[in-house]
Amino acid sequence: MKKYTNFLLLFFLISCGNQEQELQSYKTKLAELEATHLTLENKLKEQEIKIKTLKDVTAKWDKDALEITNKDLKAQTQKLNQTVAENAMSKQVDPENFRKSFVFSLPNDFLQAFEGVSDKYKISSALNPFYTTGHFDTDDKLDYAVFIENKQNNKQGVAVIRGSDYSKFYIIGAGNTLNDGSDDLNGLLALTTLNTNLIESRDENPAPQIKSLNVISLSFTNFSSAVVYLDEGEFKLYTQAD
Repeated sequence: MKKYTNFLLLFFLISCGNQEQELQSYKTKLAELEATHLTLENKLKEQEIKIKTLKDVTAKWDKDALEITNKDLKAQTQKLNQTVAENAMSKQVDPENFRKSFVFSLPNDFLQAFEGVSDKYKISSALNPFYTTGHFDTDDKLDYAVFIENKQNNKQGVAVIRGSDYSKFYIIGAGNTLNDGSDDLNGLLALTTLNTNLIESRDENPAPQIKSLNVISLSFTNFSSAVVYLDEGEFKLYTQAD
């Protein structure tokens, strides 16, 4: 009987110990939940303050004036783009209007970077559109290709600037010798972006292995179309099948 009593006492003590551990575990979890709740409450208060601040700011806006300004800007942009297109088609370029259109078309960082080569090259409006964008290298930054003209010899070409490095321009043509021996993109009809998998390969000269998502597509009036692609840090020309 004594042994049985001792066994019950031992079982009771073990049970109490387990309950104490569970109780401590619950207390710990409760403390964690309370801390999380407090953090969420603080974040909610911060959001409420931000919302109130935004409401106070927007309440002072003249919505009618903003709408009129927005419509006016859209109208100006449309007018400038129309003027550029008309001048390009008639081969008569108004330099001032064309220069203003840069503000609406090209990012300020691009224009500032182009100042570094503007002593030798100028952005040309002979094409419409005169630039295209795409992923011409393997990073996720947007790259630009712009139609240009050499001020000294009037040879035409394309200036490429990669979104990852605005300090460096790559000049294709415009007096610079390409991998096919040419140095002038005279006769260029259109400058567009093409997905790499849409390149048309020639049997006698298969398309190169290109890692970028896009290439620069060049359409000419007097000979086959071509693409410009990046290869080992250098932009090269590949003539497609037509």
